[in-house]
Amino acid sequence: MAALCFDHLHTARNRLVLLHQRGVLARFRDAVRPGSQSWRWTLDLIGATFIAARNGDPLPRAAAVRQRITRLATRPSLAHRLGTNGFFVDLAAHARTAPGARLDVWWSERRCRDVGGDVVHPDAHGRWTEAGHSLGFWLEYDLGTEKRHTVAAKVDGYATLHDATGLGHTLLFWLSTPGREASLRHALARHPAITSGRLHVATAGGGTTQHPAGPVWAPLSATESTRRVRLAHLSTHAADATRAAA
Repeated sequence: MAALCFDHLHTARNRLVLLHQRGVLARFRDAVRPGSQSWRWTLDLIGATFIAARNGDPLPRAAAVRQRITRLATRPSLAHRLGTNGFFVDLAAHARTAPGARLDVWWSERRCRDVGGDVVHPDAHGRWTEAGHSLGFWLEYDLGTEKRHTVAAKVDGYATLHDATGLGHTLLFWLSTPGREASLRHALARHPAITSGRLHVATAGGGTTQHPAGPVWAPLSATESTRRVRLAHLSTHAADATRAAA
C-alpha cells in the first residue's frame, strides 16, 4: 500500500495505523523469531461496511467480518497471494514514476475464473504498457511448491483456451529461482503449442530479487534463446512469433 499510494513509508504507516484505530482496517501477522513479520492489512468492519454500501450489497455482520479476517490470516496459500499481489504492486509503483508506463488491467484469480472456467486457473491477468508497447498476459506465480511436470502441464490448458477463444495473451511464468526456471524451460522446449507459435510463453527466474517490468523475461520459442527483454517488449516478440508461424 505504501508503494501504491504514498511517497514516504513513514506517512503510509501513520495513515494505516489511524485507519486501524478507527476500525476501517484490521491487521495481523505471525511471530517469526527473532522479530516478527510486517503487518498484513485487510478491511475491518467499518471498511467492509463502506465497500458493501458503495456496491449496493447487503451490509456485513461483525461476526462475518471477524471470520473472514481469521480465514485470511490462517490461509495456507497466503504467501502465494501476497507474492502475486506484490508482482502487480511493483508494476503499479513503477508506473507512478515512469512516464508512459501504465498498469491498464489487473484481474484477481477469482475474476480470471470467470474467463478460464475449468480450462485454466491463472493466478492473475494483466495488461502492461510502457514506451509505446502494450502486453496482455496471464500470470503463473510459482513458489516452488508444485512439481515441475504439474507446472509444465498448465500450458496445455492455455493452448486449449487460446484455440477455443482466440485470446492471444502471453503466458508468464514467474519462478522462485534460476534453477527452477531452467528446469521448466527444458520441460517446455518442445511443447507443440510453443514451437508452432500458437502460444507465447516467457519465463523469469529471480523471484523477489528482480523487478517484473525490467529486462528479466526470456521468451520461449522454437529457436531457443535466453535473451532477456523488458516486460512490455514481449509484445514485439509475440507478434514476431505469430508472423513466423503464419
